[in-house]
Amino acid sequence: MVVNSAAEFQSTLLTGVTKHATSKQLLISTVTHCISELRNVGERGTVAEQGMDAKCALVLDMDNINVAGTRYETHPPSPQVGDPLHYDSFLQRICDQYQARFGS
Repeated sequence: MVVNSAAEFQSTLLTGVTKHATSKQLLISTVTHCISELRNVGERGTVAEQGMDAKCALVLDMDNINVAGTRYETHPPSPQVGDPLHYDSFLQRICDQYQARFGS
């Protein structure tokens, strides 16, 4: 899941700049809530089970105006190294599942 933490952004569907939040604290709270909701989505332990194969939350600061200035956020509330939603954990889970399913 990609969460945009930009306080303002240019929508690709609407004209003008949209303000996400009125304060930095509200913005952090919103990002935290989105990540928390992803934690509630089930992951399956085996091929026979239901749920996602793996989950990841990427937090970006992207205003859609200065695209070159887009930043990958690494500070909280972004998932930190060791968190199951961190990108490294996501890749490891995918690799482990591939090995379990197709490896020798």
